[in-house]
Amino acid sequence: MGLVADTIGARRGMAACLLVTTLPILGMMYVQDATGFIVCRGLIGISLASFVACQAWVSVMFSKPIVGLANATAGGWGNLGGGITNLAMPFVFLAVRDSFAPGDDDAAWRLCFWLPALLHFGTGLATLTGRDLPDGNVDELELSGAKQKSRSDVVLKVGFSNLNGWLLCVLYGMSFGVELTVTNEAATYFFEYHGLSVKLAGALASCFGLMNLFARSLGGIASDWLGKRFGMPGRIWSLWISQALEGVFCCLLGLTTSGMALEEIPASNTAGRCVLLLSVFSIFVQMAEGGTYAIVPQVSRSALGVVSGIVGAGGNLGSVVTTAAFFASSDARTDDSFIKMGLAIVASSCLCALLYWPDEGGALLGPRALGRFNPQLVLPPEGYGGADVIDLSGFAKGAPATARSTVLSTVKLSESVSTASEYESSADAENGDGSKESAVAPAATQPCKLCSAELRSVLSSDAVEQALKGLALSPAELRHEDALDALRLESPGLSTDELRRRAMSAGGATDRSALELV
Repeated sequence: MGLVADTIGARRGMAACLLVTTLPILGMMYVQDATGFIVCRGLIGISLASFVACQAWVSVMFSKPIVGLANATAGGWGNLGGGITNLAMPFVFLAVRDSFAPGDDDAAWRLCFWLPALLHFGTGLATLTGRDLPDGNVDELELSGAKQKSRSDVVLKVGFSNLNGWLLCVLYGMSFGVELTVTNEAATYFFEYHGLSVKLAGALASCFGLMNLFARSLGGIASDWLGKRFGMPGRIWSLWISQALEGVFCCLLGLTTSGMALEEIPASNTAGRCVLLLSVFSIFVQMAEGGTYAIVPQVSRSALGVVSGIVGAGGNLGSVVTTAAFFASSDARTDDSFIKMGLAIVASSCLCALLYWPDEGGALLGPRALGRFNPQLVLPPEGYGGADVIDLSGFAKGAPATARSTVLSTVKLSESVSTASEYESSADAENGDGSKESAVAPAATQPCKLCSAELRSVLSSDAVEQALKGLALSPAELRHEDALDALRLESPGLSTDELRRRAMSAGGATDRSALELV
């Protein structure tokens, strides 16, 4: 999925995951044996890759100062969806059974799969209506020349050769992987150790997942806040502190009952304390997750999707490893396992000290502290841009007429570049006294009547800044050229010269100032 996000866009990857898995979800309604069940569950698992697409998509749609919060909120609410599903589906089952299959539990649970199938299908279609990048969709931007076409070989080599990405993979395994492990163990822990009913144990255990409502976003907020003040070292310290505290509270949860005999625990009235510790533990787990994906967009813009996929895979692998290492043995006590896992989390958090960016440094090292060492072992080719890099100079020769409205900002700016350059060349002629006349359009200060707010809204602020910086154009001069673009939208078959001639004729004049009168 990371490769898909980097080459054809995360939006399409996410939509494909959701739409393709609609069929195996419906297939669950018809399974008759274990083989069919396993096959359908395996195919449904493809949809898990939508998390990678989501994080890669958010990373290119939000700016650096707030990308931590954006990524954390999207990921946290995604995880929250699993908890809500566990809580809601029993009620859906009861409603379906009472309404459509009275007394037939087997038919009722099968019919329930219509709901997630419809949600997958509807969300997949809705995703297709989105936009790959703030400036437009990938294929249109590549066609118009604003974005270079991504190369699969470069993306894979660069993504898999970044040491920071692999360190974050391990760190995420000890946060999201731990979340999955605790989610599987918490209800059993409260039931077997504290003697609570199955329903109550499940409800209390759900507190761990419900922290996703806000806690993961807190990690993103903390990372963004420290990042604004201290740069990348601030983001790294935010992750380090969150993950270390995650391990501390995991240990405290286990220590609450570790010294007691199993038969003494139900009478110790420690269930409430354990729920509190579990909730605080969960907060730091989610904050560490949010802090991790606040750093991911800074690892490699040339292979953002691949790095996102590597780190995301580390989360699922972390669950397998922590479960096997601490909870698989039938002789191991769950509370003792919490202590051991907590110590492992604290130890793994020290990997943050190894995260390093040559230009910004790391948690303990300053910029260029390691000389010429670069954690990006394989560098992209010179001039190779990331999946979200837009280069307006690609429009110098004109954008193809097939570019649609989603790339209107770059098409408009390209016209501004060409016509303004032509005007500067003609206006910067020497006067009789040898001085040069300033290249300012006569109507530069006049507002353009054809430039509606809706039409101008497609111009991104970054794109405007690039145009102003490169050509010294004022916002008024850009509006001056917007009039021409407005006419082009109405008559796409006419050349630029013909559009300009008609605009001048309609205004009753023969110079550029007439554009504002059309």
